[in-house]
Amino acid sequence: MSAPLPISRLIAVAALLSLSPSVVGVAQAQSSSQFSIGSISTTQSCQYFQNVNYHRDAVAAPWFYASHVSWRTSWVKDCVSNFAKMRSSLEAALASTGKFAIGRGGYRIDVSIGDVSGGGAAPDNPETGPRGYAISKTGMLTTFTVTVKDRTGQIIYGGLSSKTIDTGVDVDSDNLHAASSMTGDAVYGVMQNELALAIARIVAFKIEPLRVTEADGERVRLNYGSPFLKLGTLIEVGGEDSLYAIKYNVVSASNGSAIAEVEGDNDTSTVRPGMQAVMIEADDPAANGRRYKRNRLP
Repeated sequence: MSAPLPISRLIAVAALLSLSPSVVGVAQAQSSSQFSIGSISTTQSCQYFQNVNYHRDAVAAPWFYASHVSWRTSWVKDCVSNFAKMRSSLEAALASTGKFAIGRGGYRIDVSIGDVSGGGAAPDNPETGPRGYAISKTGMLTTFTVTVKDRTGQIIYGGLSSKTIDTGVDVDSDNLHAASSMTGDAVYGVMQNELALAIARIVAFKIEPLRVTEADGERVRLNYGSPFLKLGTLIEVGGEDSLYAIKYNVVSASNGSAIAEVEGDNDTSTVRPGMQAVMIEADDPAANGRRYKRNRLP
């Protein structure tokens, strides 16, 4: 006859048996939803960015001031340090959801950043004359690819995308002139944060999709919140579960959830909890697409 189990062992076994299936499922989900940040690299060498000369332009008048500062020298600093700042920004973005753990093991994220283009002051507008109006903008474009690998090293997801931010604007209206541009450090800081958030959203929404958790008339609650979803963020619901998608705008965002309100007079009776949603990036052409359901006239 085998020896009886110690009292401490019996207590531990009883505690495990008392766990409900939901608690066990949560523990398994948490262990499988752990990320480690692998390599962050660029397709261009650091020397490529160092060859871009630093410059600053400024124009001043009693009614007008504009300036521009090159920021690629800041990009060189992170390129040399293997993008340490972007790594910490990406870790913080994923951790902010409260859904994923950051550390060794789990899924590995590798990022490759492409070329950086654009920048500079906005181009001059043509002469508008009295009661005329003209506007021009300039932006910074960065392309990137992201891959996600499991514990065995197998790629389970890969994607490529781009991120654009506005860096300057020039406005002429009825003989009045105004211009604005961001300083070098400001442009670089915004671009870095936007890149980190875009990459984090791609990865997070692949592992745990954006979904509706509550639906009440014109409003829905989503399972992600700030900083992934901000006020004014455009959301599409129902694209995979119905014949057409309904667009919502985020009107409130907390750490773990967000509330979005339907755009226009759309029928939301088909929207229900569990439906998958899609976030449309602000610089995505889809953000300027058709907003309402088409109704044909008799």
